[in-house]
Amino acid sequence: MGLKRKDAAISFVHETAKTYDPDPPHSERVTTLALALFDSLGALHGYGPAERRWLEIAGRLHDIGWSRVVSGKHHKLSRDMILELDIPGLDKRDQMACALIARYHTKAMPDASRHRRFASLDPDRRERVEWLAGMLRVADGLDCSHARAVGGLACEVNREAIVIHLQSEGDCRTEIEGAREKHDLLEAKGGRRIEYRC
Repeated sequence: MGLKRKDAAISFVHETAKTYDPDPPHSERVTTLALALFDSLGALHGYGPAERRWLEIAGRLHDIGWSRVVSGKHHKLSRDMILELDIPGLDKRDQMACALIARYHTKAMPDASRHRRFASLDPDRRERVEWLAGMLRVADGLDCSHARAVGGLACEVNREAIVIHLQSEGDCRTEIEGAREKHDLLEAKGGRRIEYRC
């Protein structure tokens, strides 16, 4: 995938988010936080630019399902809408990965025994989707109030814990609670408990 194609994909995703996302600043903040997690946890997951791009695409589009929501299942609608898009420079397998990362940003965690699309991925791709969805879940929790109270983060990793240091000008207890409610998947992938410092 060349640089021009990469730029075209992200430009396309930006425009799509502007069209369908009811709260683009929230998705922008969630994406920023998810990418900061990705960068800070590189020694644990070992992934590179391709997976980072999947996370960026999923982060920017994770809430577009709200534009079609009727029954409260916006995460599944986001997945379906991503699968309908013609994202430049992204093949169908990568598009499926992005759609599933967005789908798993809330509610049920990935489960190959119950989720047909997730089960259709090869084991390596499933592993990558789980890691990236775990990061997106925590990032979404850290902006659960949509108030953008957490401006950034950095991680410190030791044998027992991933300590997430949050940059915030004020009280971020609500955001920490939001992240705690959604951090099980990232704890499982990282093999360590997650702690927050504000």
